[in-house]
Amino acid sequence: MNSVKKFFQSIRFQLTTILVVFVVVSMVFITSMVVRNVESEIFNVETKRLEVVTNQLAERYQKMYDGVAWQYDFGHLTIDEQKLYITKFLKPLFEEYFDEYRKNFPELEFGYYIPPINDEIVYMGLDQYKLDKKLTVIKYVTTKKMAEGYIFVDEPYSIIMGPVEDIKMEANKVTVYSAILAAIFILLISSMFTSKIVRINKGLKVLEQNLDFRFPSFGGEIGAIATSINSMAESLKRNIEEAQRNESLRTLGMFTAGVVHEVRNPLTSIKGFAQILEKKLQGKNEEKYVKPILRETYRLNKIVQDLLNYGRPSPLKKIKFNISTFIDEIISMGKQYAAGREIEFINNCQTEMIEADEKKCKELFLNLVINSVQSMGDKGKLIVSSARKEQFLEISIRDTGAGMDKDQLEHIFVPFYTTKAEGTGLGLAIAYRVVKEHGGKISVKSEKNKGTTFHIYLPIGDIRNEA
Repeated sequence: MNSVKKFFQSIRFQLTTILVVFVVVSMVFITSMVVRNVESEIFNVETKRLEVVTNQLAERYQKMYDGVAWQYDFGHLTIDEQKLYITKFLKPLFEEYFDEYRKNFPELEFGYYIPPINDEIVYMGLDQYKLDKKLTVIKYVTTKKMAEGYIFVDEPYSIIMGPVEDIKMEANKVTVYSAILAAIFILLISSMFTSKIVRINKGLKVLEQNLDFRFPSFGGEIGAIATSINSMAESLKRNIEEAQRNESLRTLGMFTAGVVHEVRNPLTSIKGFAQILEKKLQGKNEEKYVKPILRETYRLNKIVQDLLNYGRPSPLKKIKFNISTFIDEIISMGKQYAAGREIEFINNCQTEMIEADEKKCKELFLNLVINSVQSMGDKGKLIVSSARKEQFLEISIRDTGAGMDKDQLEHIFVPFYTTKAEGTGLGLAIAYRVVKEHGGKISVKSEKNKGTTFHIYLPIGDIRNEA
C-alpha cells in the first residue's frame, strides 16, 4: 500500500499523467476539427447530389406535363376534365419514373405534392427512416392554371454520417493508441531521469552516515546537482574536522598548560644545578658528564616554552607593519638556521601594510620557514610572495624540499605529530593556531620529492597602502 502511494506521488506518475492528458486533449481537439471538416464536406457533396436528383425529377415532371398539355387541348377543357386527364395519364407515368429513381437510389426517399395530381404528400421508399433527421432538397414546380407544387428528395443523417462515424471510430483508436504510446514513452524517459534522482536520494542517506561518500558523475543538470552535493559534503567534512581539531587543540592546550606549570620549576632547578656543576668541574675529567645535561636541559626548556606558547595563548596585540620588510627579517633569521647550506632565499612580497600581532606572526612565519629549510637538506630554494585576494592578503612560502605524502598532509597541523627525529611536532600546530586567532586561513600543497607550498591568508582589514 505504501509503495502504491509512493508511485502515485512520484515524478514518473505525475509526468505520465500530464503527458497522457495532454495527448488525449490534443487528439480529441484535432479529431473534432477533422470530423467537423469531413462532416461539412460530406453534407456539401450530398446536398449537391440531392439537388441534381431533384432537378432531374422536376424536369421530368415538367416534360410529362407539357406532353399531356400538348396532346390534350387543355384550353378547351374544364378544370375537372384537366384533373381527370392528369390523374389518368400523368400521375401513373410520373410515379413509374419515381419508382425507377428509387431503385437507382435506395438510400434516398422521394416525395411530391403537386395539386391536382394528389391531395397529400406522397412518400416513396425508406419507410424505416421516417423518424430520422434528414437532409432535404426541395424543387418547386408550376404548371399553367394550376396551384404551385413541389418535389423533394430526403437522405437520413444516419446514412450520411456513416463515413463520419467510421472516421470517429478510427480517430478514437488513434487517440487511445497515442495515449498508450505516450504513457510508455514517458515512463521509459522518466525512469531514466528519475533513476538518477533515486540514486541521489539513496546516496544522501548514505552521506548522512558517511561523509566520505561521493556521487559519481551523472552529466547534465542532475550531474551538476550531484557535483554540488559532493562539494557541500567535502566542505562539511572539512568544517567538522576543523571543529573537532579546534576542540581537541583547546583541550590539549589546557592540558599542556598544566603539565608545563608542573615541569618548568623542576627543569629550572636542574638547569641551575647543572650550571653550578659545570663551573666547579671546569677543566676536570667529569666535566664531560655535565655538558649533555645542560644541552638536553636547553632542549627541554625549548619544548616547555613551545608547550607554554601553545597551551596558554595570549591576546592579540595588533599593530600596522609592512609585510615585505617583515618577511626580510624572517628570511634573515631563517638564513641562520640554513648556515652552511646552499639555500637561496627570495622575497617577492609586495609593499603591503597589514594590521596583525607582529610577535605572533613572527612565530608563525619563522616556524614555516624553519620547516621548509629542514625539508630541503643541503641545497634548495625558498620563495616567499604575497598578493591581495579580496579581503585577505595571501602570503605563499614555496620550497624545493622533500615534499609530503597524503598521510603526512592530513596530520601536518596535529600537535606532536612530526617526522623529524628531534622535533616536538608543535611548530606547525602553533602556526595553525596563530592563523586562526587572526581569523585567517592556512592551506598546504605538497608532492613527494617536488616541494611544498604553504598559503597563509590573513585579513587585511581597513588598512591603507603605505610605503
